[in-house]
Amino acid sequence: MGIISDDEESNMLTEGDKILVAHRRLFRGDAAHYFVARVDDCESGLVKATGHSYVRNPITGAMVEKSESRTKILALASGTLMVYLLPPATALEVISFTWSDGRLSVSDGKEFSMNLGEVAHGGRV
Repeated sequence: MGIISDDEESNMLTEGDKILVAHRRLFRGDAAHYFVARVDDCESGLVKATGHSYVRNPITGAMVEKSESRTKILALASGTLMVYLLPPATALEVISFTWSDGRLSVSDGKEFSMNLGEVAHGGRV
């Protein structure tokens, strides 16, 4: 894969973009897991990104960061991934997930915060 140049077909994602990938839960009881990364390359619906995975601790319910960095190849058309483009200023190295009022949110503790709620509470997600 090569980074797309100006004279080639453009992609929605480009090298250096910051993304949050939510893996769609397919079955009741599937654990939530996320991948927060920086895009290394993007071509033909595939994204190569390097970052950290986060999984839910089944005992405490807290989201836990896997200690080692990972490089993943993601198929955007798979139907099992929801990819969010994060603001350029998002500090990926300090991302944290928190539960509040029954809703999961992700934040860098600065300007970026996103509600990841999947279920409406009182008519609002």
